[in-house]
Amino acid sequence: MSKRTKENADPGQPGTGPLSRVELQLALLLRRAERTGAGHTPTLERSGYLLLQVLSAEGPLGINALAERQGLDASTVTRQVVSLEKAGFARRSRDPRDGRAVQVEATPSGEAQLERERVRRSAMYDRILADWSPTEQALLASLLERLNQDLDAYRRDPDD
Repeated sequence: MSKRTKENADPGQPGTGPLSRVELQLALLLRRAERTGAGHTPTLERSGYLLLQVLSAEGPLGINALAERQGLDASTVTRQVVSLEKAGFARRSRDPRDGRAVQVEATPSGEAQLERERVRRSAMYDRILADWSPTEQALLASLLERLNQDLDAYRRDPDD
């Protein structure tokens, strides 16, 4: 346990320190975020949505580059790409710079489905955060971006 973790623990009230609250709230957030699709069968699962986000922003990429950006191993990304291919949302082809390598790109159908999913998700969060001020919404976005960056840094070097 780090010094900061000990400082944030309340011995009289276990689980009430700031870091304990963060841990619990993140666990609840992840469960609730997945549950928001209840009654809705998304055509595009979270993993495919995130892969298409990268492909849409960066263009065609190899499996290893996709895996690195997602923080996953190449075999996991390959399975996700196969799923996107079956749905018609992505296609694999030979890398024109290296015929031995494969690159993945979003199809027009995949780009269209990604945009539909972005609109659906944005509308949902617009309703959820309707009572939040623009400043609160911006702060939440900034803090989540920072948390994701720090999680990526931790994943790369957990001993730091």
